[in-house]
Amino acid sequence: MNIQVNQLGYTPAMQKTALLRGEAGSTLEVRNAAGETVLTLPVGNERTPLWGDDLAIIDFSALTEPGTYTLCSGKESSHPFVVAEKPYQALLTGLVDMLYYQRCGDDLKPEAGLFAHPACHTGLARVWGSEEQREVSGGWHDAGDYGRYIVPAAKTVADMLLAHEWAPAAFVPGLTELMQEARWELEWMLKMQREDGAVYHKVSCASFCGMIMPHEEKEELFLSPVSTTATGDFAACMAMASRHYRESDPAFADRMLEAAKRAWAFLAASGPMLFRNPEGIRTGGYGDWNDADERLWAVVELALACGDSYLPQVEKALESIKQDAAPLGWGDMRGYAAIEGVQLPGRLGESCRAWVLRAAEQLLGRINAYGITMTEQLHWGSNMDVANQGMLLSQAHRLTGEERYLVAAQKQLHYLLGVNPLSYCYVSGFGAQPMRHPHHRPSVAQGVCQPGMLSGGPCSGLADACAKEHLQGQPAGKCFVDDHASYSTNEICIYWNSPLIALVAVLS
Repeated sequence: MNIQVNQLGYTPAMQKTALLRGEAGSTLEVRNAAGETVLTLPVGNERTPLWGDDLAIIDFSALTEPGTYTLCSGKESSHPFVVAEKPYQALLTGLVDMLYYQRCGDDLKPEAGLFAHPACHTGLARVWGSEEQREVSGGWHDAGDYGRYIVPAAKTVADMLLAHEWAPAAFVPGLTELMQEARWELEWMLKMQREDGAVYHKVSCASFCGMIMPHEEKEELFLSPVSTTATGDFAACMAMASRHYRESDPAFADRMLEAAKRAWAFLAASGPMLFRNPEGIRTGGYGDWNDADERLWAVVELALACGDSYLPQVEKALESIKQDAAPLGWGDMRGYAAIEGVQLPGRLGESCRAWVLRAAEQLLGRINAYGITMTEQLHWGSNMDVANQGMLLSQAHRLTGEERYLVAAQKQLHYLLGVNPLSYCYVSGFGAQPMRHPHHRPSVAQGVCQPGMLSGGPCSGLADACAKEHLQGQPAGKCFVDDHASYSTNEICIYWNSPLIALVAVLS
């Protein structure tokens, strides 16, 4: 496909740009569903080279009338798309429903279709290296595997809470409701806290299972050791959630805030306890080299939940951490501290506001022809980075009202939904050319792709055998293969869906 568009469409007021690859034609025609040309634009000779292509960027923002359209230039045509007031409603519902499909320890209801299954992983988990057993059922399967991990869980819930705060009216329940689903994960997270306030890093079997349904995994469950990164993320997420559930369920809010305080007390008395898989555990590690960002996020959220008593600790933590970027990845939580810290009083809030805007400006300065900031290398889970950056840019727009931040945030969404070198809509079940073969055990086991999952996307490191076989010599933006064997380019994760939920909600 040599004319690339957002396959799910645009709102009437959006800036709309299409990318033409190669020599298509001298004009771009916008045709309606009846095949009538409603707009004609010159293509021009200016080209931008990127990832092995020569790209022409055509602005068709003048198209504002609701309807279904196709772009044509010479012999080339785009996928059809709509202009509508709410083109992303079904997508947003599907992205949230994905989390329901990922539930562990629950009987999924018949509406889940092929992906309904009996409650799984309901047995006790043994604390690694001991004979102690604990009940830790519930939560979500993290990704294409069936492990459950605190660090990415905290990011996922935080994204959902921000989405609900920024755009509560955007959500229409499908299989589940956003805040109800977030609570499912929060209830599990509470079970992962030890009596002294520390939090176990994860629960999983010793190794990844084969491509089977979740209730078919019967191996022993293990609780991996506590870590200060998991404990910090837990403290932050619980304190944050206590504010969001305060009105609807004060008792639940109190329970979470008390858990956050106990986690912080453990952190305050402990040096770094950074996680590495113990010998014999071979599931996802989510290890880290530093816990300062998790500690900062935790104390920011506690200050917002509890008041002035935590402000001196916020100030101390802010002074000791680099504010050169505001990432929102599971390994670096500084962006959450910055975005949430905007609500702090006085100089602290102003400092965080400046931090967010400084980071957004840096992103604006790196945006390429495809609208994203990455060019030379795309890391494992690059689509998460795109959605994360869309979240940050949308927050900059919320803080300033400046249109340039909003347009940049929209470009992140357009890239994920079709304006990319391979013309994929990277969300399963949506768009004219969706991802269809994810590294996702239920989808492989059933032979049908579960809908509503964001693929990890291009990974220039070629980190699995399938990628090495098919992608040698490809430029970074084309290092993607829609094959379940390519876990480094085509796995799915709860914390890849969650920033896209927030981005779609705020742009809806």
